[in-house]
Amino acid sequence: MIEGLDQERPLSLYIHVPFCASKCSYCAFYSLPLSSAGNDAVERYTDFIKAEISALSREWKKPYHTVFIGGGNPGILGYRRLKEMLSIACENGKPEEVTIEINPENVNDEIMMLDGLLTRVSVGIQSLDEKTLRTLGRNASAEAARKALSVLSGLPFDFNADIITAVPGQSIESSLHDIEEIASYGPGHISLYCLTFEEGTPLARQLVPLDGDEEADFLTSCWKLLGELGYRHYEISNFAKPGKECLHNKVYWNLGQYIGFGPGAESSVGYRKAVSMRDSDTLDGFLRRPEQTVSFLSEDETEEEYLLVSLRTASGIQKREYGERFSHSFDQRYGAFIDKLEKNWYVNDDDHFSLTEAGFLFLDRIILELAMAI
Repeated sequence: MIEGLDQERPLSLYIHVPFCASKCSYCAFYSLPLSSAGNDAVERYTDFIKAEISALSREWKKPYHTVFIGGGNPGILGYRRLKEMLSIACENGKPEEVTIEINPENVNDEIMMLDGLLTRVSVGIQSLDEKTLRTLGRNASAEAARKALSVLSGLPFDFNADIITAVPGQSIESSLHDIEEIASYGPGHISLYCLTFEEGTPLARQLVPLDGDEEADFLTSCWKLLGELGYRHYEISNFAKPGKECLHNKVYWNLGQYIGFGPGAESSVGYRKAVSMRDSDTLDGFLRRPEQTVSFLSEDETEEEYLLVSLRTASGIQKREYGERFSHSFDQRYGAFIDKLEKNWYVNDDDHFSLTEAGFLFLDRIILELAMAI
């Protein structure tokens, strides 16, 4: 059993699949193009992950709260291997939510092999505009994305569609068209991300990001349309129809307990942060020594982490829960700092503190302001 695992709290499982067909120009996550991974890499990695899940499940002896297979592109493994992984993860009982991420080119009717195990699919559409897809370095065409959405709309799984906005060369009208067309396929959940220029990525070397005001114009326009289409803005980058929120992501935002397997996975046990060897140069290196380095968060670091994740959500910070967690009053610690913020950035009453959509646009600044009180 992983040291410090709390048997009284729910446990979620994240499985990282580090393979992709080709690396997108904006991606800074740990992933390997399949062509450079070695002929037997997929089988070796699948066997390794199955053994890791099996060992944890024997110790845990209870159903996981949620299971999420992310990447990379898990679809590269094929549905047979994904079924083997999920079958092991469900040996102690079916979790409340089981999700796989998948790229459009890997969506087909074979996904029904996962019926009875899977509850949710997250598909990386990003855009339905060919020019924008080329800018992002996406492998799938707009035609492949539409085909994937059509397949998913007829399956017995909930599905989420990822969209990227504020791409250089993209118009607000084009981004709104993406949202309207994708929403027409009936996803219960849409994730909308502002393009991030990560240091060291090809995109960061090739293009200049939009300025802050331009990004804000994109976001506010997109947020307004999503609301009109019936999607509730329940987290800064996530929108859902009633009852379709992502339970696994809520584990992260509530500082819940989860174990991650793979070279790009993290774990959080209590308030420990166990980070895998995400900087390993080779997959072979990870498979030979899949060690985790563990850093312990201090009480102040834990509180700062709590601010960071809680204020991303529409529900924000529940003051009673905060007091039970940190043994002091939220209002006493942060009241003077909140008074310095713009009044339209937040809602503050006796029970909770949360940011408005106007406040979401200044999230980083607000977190820095409040962190000064810690």
